[in-house]
Amino acid sequence: MTTSHEDTYETTPEDEEFKSKTQVKKEMTALQDLGQKLTTLPSRILSKCELPDDLLNAIAEYKRIPDKRGARKRQLQFIGRLMRDIDPAPIIATLDEEGQQAELAKRRFHRLEDTRERLINGDQALLEALISNHPGIDIQYLRQLIRQAAREKATGKSPASARKLFAFLKDIPDI
Repeated sequence: MTTSHEDTYETTPEDEEFKSKTQVKKEMTALQDLGQKLTTLPSRILSKCELPDDLLNAIAEYKRIPDKRGARKRQLQFIGRLMRDIDPAPIIATLDEEGQQAELAKRRFHRLEDTRERLINGDQALLEALISNHPGIDIQYLRQLIRQAAREKATGKSPASARKLFAFLKDIPDI
């Protein structure tokens, strides 16, 4: 009876953990890219990532040093080296969550702008729906802002009332 080549070679856990040089280099480059992305983030988001102090200090140093004679590149490589010692999964999850929050905020901003423009252009159905869905709003002030914004738009004046209307709509939940 003959055996196939597959039967003669058994895989061990050591074989499964083996990574080629190319794979290791790709992982290091990915960590360095993640480190570079961290250098562009505001401190508010960095604090949510719960990074070690040495990595935070390296990122702060990166932001401080000028881009002369490859200093930032070397600092970025150092940040990549520090990234190897930590688990990147929570950082990636935090960044993804922040990206989703930013996308939701952008969509809401566009919805508010669209609502404001429709109100200024005289969409009575939208105004009535807004009043009926949010009974606690100041209807008189809302109508006043709409009239003033429409008047400013018609005369070409500065859109101060339109900005006030946007701020008023922004304070209303679910728009």
